[in-house]
Amino acid sequence: MNIIVTALGLGLILGNGFLQLQQRSGPSAQAGSQQASSRQASPQSPSVQQIPVSPIGVPTNGVQITHGPVVENVTDTTAEIAWSTNVNSGTALHYGTDPTHLDQTAGMPWGGFTHRVLIKNLKPNTTYYFKAESGQGQGTGTLAEAAQASFQTKPAGATAEK
Repeated sequence: MNIIVTALGLGLILGNGFLQLQQRSGPSAQAGSQQASSRQASPQSPSVQQIPVSPIGVPTNGVQITHGPVVENVTDTTAEIAWSTNVNSGTALHYGTDPTHLDQTAGMPWGGFTHRVLIKNLKPNTTYYFKAESGQGQGTGTLAEAAQASFQTKPAGATAEK
């Protein structure tokens, strides 16, 4: 859908994600411009300049992980992983004991800028591999994934270091 606005010989056309500024000449443009100037415009083809337009409040960049992920607390059976993103987005953490097969997932039921996931029922004294993921970045529909990382749970009965 194109919207066309003409004033004093200038046409603004909004369509296909671009704002086009089109300088018009000829009889229709001269009527408006004659009031501002006594000079007549010579017939010529219109010049067009395209300016990219984004809806107000919609980010133009995709979701990005801006900080982390950071392993915040680890006990013998739990771990807490946190990270931040540049736009509101989903929260998912894929993890497992095999670095080539992250077969478990934990997350939050809502999105945000700050993401914190507590994973439970881990085995003591075991290395876990994980990858943080933030999808459906608000207004972007994009996905960001952090590089794979790992942590080791404490021996049985140990608590998190503060």
